[in-house]
Amino acid sequence: MIGDEIIYHKGYEKITDFVIEKLASIQKSGSKLCISVGGESGCGKTSLAYALQKDIENNTGLKSFIFHLDDYFKLPPTDNHYARLNDISKVGSNEVNLDLLDSHLIHFKEKSRILNKPLVDYHQNKILKEHISCSEFDFCIVEGTYASLLKNPDYKLFIKTTYLETLNSRIERSRDIINDFNKKVLEIEHQIIRNHKGLADVIIDKDLRISKPKKQSND
Repeated sequence: MIGDEIIYHKGYEKITDFVIEKLASIQKSGSKLCISVGGESGCGKTSLAYALQKDIENNTGLKSFIFHLDDYFKLPPTDNHYARLNDISKVGSNEVNLDLLDSHLIHFKEKSRILNKPLVDYHQNKILKEHISCSEFDFCIVEGTYASLLKNPDYKLFIKTTYLETLNSRIERSRDIINDFNKKVLEIEHQIIRNHKGLADVIIDKDLRISKPKKQSND
C-alpha cells in the first residue's frame, strides 16, 4: 500500500502486550501465525497493525509481514470511487478479492513460496505487483475494513468504533474528501461492519479497552 504514512503509537502497548501473551497459546507447532485487525474506516487498524508488528518483533525476535486489505480491492482507488458514484450499492466486501487474500495467507505459511501479491499505489491510481519471499517471515498481520471476514487468520482483533467517532481522523488523513456522498459510503460500511465484531477473538473499544465479543450481539 503506497501512499500512506504509518506512525508508531505507544498508546497501543496495552493491546500489543495482551496479544504477545496470547501468542504462545495460539501458536500451532511448526506453523506461522496470522493475526487480523478489522474495523471501520479511520478507526486505527493500520496504526495498530504497525504497533503489533514492531512490538512483537522487538519482544520475540520474530519477523513479520503486514498484508493491507486495501491492496486487494478489485479496482484501483479512483476507479473504485467512480464505480461507487455510478452505483452506490457496489459498496461492500464484494469490492475486495477476499478469496485471493485468504489464499495468499495460506501460501504465506508455506515457507518455500514466493508470493506475488497486489500493491496499490494511491497517487498513481494503479494496482502494482509485489513479490514476497515467505521464508523470510515468521508471522503475518492482515488489516482492513473487512479483515474479520477472512477465514485463515489464527487470531482476530476488532476495533469497535463508528465512522462518526473516527471522522476527524479520516479528515486528518486527507486520503478522501469527506462530502455527503462519502458519508453515505461510510454509513453503508458501518451497517455492514458493525456485526463483524462477533467474528473476532477480542474487541477493542475507542478507549483501547479489551473485551470478549458477545457472539449473538448485533449492537
